[in-house]
This record gives sequence, C-alpha cells and structure tokens, in this order.
Amino acid sequence: MQNWKRIEPTIVSKIGYRTIVSKTFILPNGKTHDFQIYDKEGQEYAGVVALTKDNQVVVLEQFRPGPEKIFTEIPGGFVDPGEDHRTAVLRELEEETGYTAGELIYTGINYKDTYNNAKWHFYLATNCVPTGKGQELEDTEDAEIKLISIEEFITNAKEGRITDVPAVFLAYDELLKRQS
Repeated sequence: MQNWKRIEPTIVSKIGYRTIVSKTFILPNGKTHDFQIYDKEGQEYAGVVALTKDNQVVVLEQFRPGPEKIFTEIPGGFVDPGEDHRTAVLRELEEETGYTAGELIYTGINYKDTYNNAKWHFYLATNCVPTGKGQELEDTEDAEIKLISIEEFITNAKEGRITDVPAVFLAYDELLKRQS
C-alpha cells in the first residue's frame, strides 16, 4: 500500500467557524477524486480526563446541535496558534470547569475521523481542584459541570453518551487502577 498522490489546487472554504478543505488525489486505479475534509490542515485540539483528589471525573454536560442531544464531555478544545497542546489543555480545563490539575499525564494522540485534518492530544489530569474562579465560557458555550464516578464515565463511553471515547480508551488502564 502506498500513499495516494495529492494534486493541486487545494481549495479552502469557511462556513461559519468551520473550515472545509477540498483535496484532490490520484487513486491507485488512476482516477482522480475530490475529498472534502473539515478543519484546516495542521489543526490541533487537546482534551483532558480530569480526576479530583477522590477520583471523581470532572465532566461537562453540553447540548450538541449536530445530534441534538446532551452529552457528557471532557474539557478540551482548540490549540491556539503558537500554543503547545499541554498549555492548551490546562487552559481549557480551567476555562471550561474552573478546575486546575495537580499532575498532568499525556495519554496519546487520536485522529477522530478520516475526513478531518485535525489531531487530538489527550491527557489524564489527577488531583484536580477548583480554582474558585468558576467557568469562563465563550458566548456559544453552555456547559454544566458534573462530578461522576469512573465507573459511570466508562459506562457513558460504552453507551454513546460521551463524545471523546478515544480519551477514555487512552486513559482506561489508569482509570481502572483508580476506580473505587
């Protein structure tokens, strides 16, 4: 198996705050095909499974307009230009939950969708404590902070009630060790 040959031009379109990148490839059979990929090339995100000192998972409950459902989610979001993913995940944890991490462990990287240019960096944060400042959400964010057990967190992932299942998988062994 070989990588397909990409041919230009690449077309970048913005729809709201989403970026769509149209890429053309020569397929192994010699035909060309256009693929529409979302997120700009090189986009990075960071997310964190955050545990309190007593191993409760700090999650957010948020309505998501695509599936029109409320999901349990981990804190996370864009890695800003010039920012490293470790700094981004600590910022997102504090902004979205009002918690700060005691220890931060990198658990891995994930490409969530084969039609997405972005990659996600995931972490496990332990000994998280409230800062006292509360949430600092953007205008388009509406999230309620919850503390749930590791067992409920894993169950939510297995039953499709969490959007960041790769984060759960990457932290799974450590979560099982800490489960009470």
